Amino acid sequence: MKVSGGSVGVPVGGGAAWQAFLQRFDRAAASNASLLICGEHGVGRGFLAHRAHSQSPRSKGPRVELDLSEGSPSLMESLLFGHEQGAFTGAHRVRLGAVRRAEGGTLILRGIDELDRTLQVKLLRLLQERVVEPLGSEMSVPVDVRVITTASSTLPDRVSRGEFREDLYYRLAVVVLEVPPLRTRLEGMSQWVEPLIELAAQRVGRPYRPLSSEAVERLCDHSWPGNVRELENALERTLVLGGKEADGRAIEAAELDFLPEAAIADEALRDLARQGLALGVPADRWEGALLEQAIHDHRGRVAAAARALGLTRKAFEYRLQRFRSGQAEEDEG
Repeated sequence: MKVSGGSVGVPVGGGAAWQAFLQRFDRAAASNASLLICGEHGVGRGFLAHRAHSQSPRSKGPRVELDLSEGSPSLMESLLFGHEQGAFTGAHRVRLGAVRRAEGGTLILRGIDELDRTLQVKLLRLLQERVVEPLGSEMSVPVDVRVITTASSTLPDRVSRGEFREDLYYRLAVVVLEVPPLRTRLEGMSQWVEPLIELAAQRVGRPYRPLSSEAVERLCDHSWPGNVRELENALERTLVLGGKEADGRAIEAAELDFLPEAAIADEALRDLARQGLALGVPADRWEGALLEQAIHDHRGRVAAAARALGLTRKAFEYRLQRFRSGQAEEDEG
């Protein structure tokens, strides 16, 4: 997959697992199947949704995108399904809605896990019957759209708790694409980061500068809690702060300007805490689940699992032992 455009979250990376993901993505994108693209914030879910449209048989049709977290349920219903003139106070003209505007093309729904439950029924009907009923209308309108959705990785948990309709989930998740976080795809960075620097230089209006080998090493040592979005921002800041006197020189490790990881981690932690609170899962349980999953994903290789979570091996082993000890005590009790 080539890097193109200037979107935040360009899908870049290396390693066997990342290449396997791209192969799976390319096969899914080239179909007409509904896709559910999951992953952490900043991994490039939105860019991949756009890419899926461009690689699909519907690429010449419209691509309509809607963020489902940007309004009340009543507003979102109108934006999504449209309304007739006079359907409610202030409805002075007909609105087609995102579904009908995507006719013959692709409808991208960002943050599907944020969709109000009352609207989940209408979306399910769209997927099952391929019709939409605008607000204020008694007529169902046939539509031909492909639906691609993005969500956090916790959507299946919301389904199991009854907060998201199971039947709708399976309609959306014909193909589920779990985007790997950046920290797991740093292999071979010196080869794949160059196009990203070119895009960063274009966005900030600075000349392209290559990375020194020491700078690449420093990038690989960073845990990237903000994923690709954080990497793009770091490259842009470095190019801007280097000034004209740095033009033509390689970027050195000392120049790389990262945001304090604590600030990014705090935002991610608040995200996890909200999700854990909503799911009724204690913090130690979801931490333990992450540790165990990392061990499983890396076939018992502790060093690789620790690196994937941005931890030292010693810190990883300590946390895993503490979690397993706690679980053993609970079982004995």
